[in-house]
Amino acid sequence: MTTQQVADRLVALLREAKFNEVYDELFHLTEVVHDEPQSEHFPRVVGVEAIKAKDTQMQAGIAEFLGMEVGEAIVAKNFFSILYKMSVELQDGNVLNLDELIVYEVRDGKVVLEKFFY
Repeated sequence: MTTQQVADRLVALLREAKFNEVYDELFHLTEVVHDEPQSEHFPRVVGVEAIKAKDTQMQAGIAEFLGMEVGEAIVAKNFFSILYKMSVELQDGNVLNLDELIVYEVRDGKVVLEKFFY
């Protein structure tokens, strides 16, 4: 897949909240790096299984999913970026609104890096 094809497929899957399909279909199984330096809990996670485990931990703290917005991908060579917004109610009753820019790197048709800015 080209970077544009990966980007288009990722956006489509995210808009359907098919996160595991994103990981299984588009991410490099062992080399993908989830880089979120602002996070005190998960600043750097490597590999699809570790990313899925991180998501499971995060989902345990969510009581209700309130909404999500995924922007169109902007592609340049082997990189693309998307705007990602999500709102959730946490188990403690607080509402968390995410407003992020995510940059992806694609190599040999697979995502090898996802870096979060917020």
